[in-house]
Amino acid sequence: MGVLTKIRRLFGIAGFEHHSEHWKSQRSSSVALFLLGYWFISQIFFSLNDAGVAEIQQWMSQPFNSVLLALTVLYTLYHSELGLQVVAEDYVESKTTQNTILYLVRTIRLLAIVLTFVSLMRI
Repeated sequence: MGVLTKIRRLFGIAGFEHHSEHWKSQRSSSVALFLLGYWFISQIFFSLNDAGVAEIQQWMSQPFNSVLLALTVLYTLYHSELGLQVVAEDYVESKTTQNTILYLVRTIRLLAIVLTFVSLMRI
């Protein structure tokens, strides 16, 4: 699978994944989330422990932190969509209802991505 296809799937503009591609995407996104989550938790405990709103905004306005925060949100939403796809495919019998649920989840994810990027740009 090419890099462009992976980027399209991450931003939700590619088709739904099935079988081995889905499994690989879940595993790779979980590894990315593990690393990004470790970074985020260490930042909370060591850099932002007693920080106020102004310090947190200043921390978020730094380009490195802003990019990693955006990637954390992006991968979290992507990984959760993959998990919800498995639940819908396993427990919803009607193919029409499955597709409706999957497109609804994808729409919510895309709205959350846009909201995240707009919020980070405004800081």
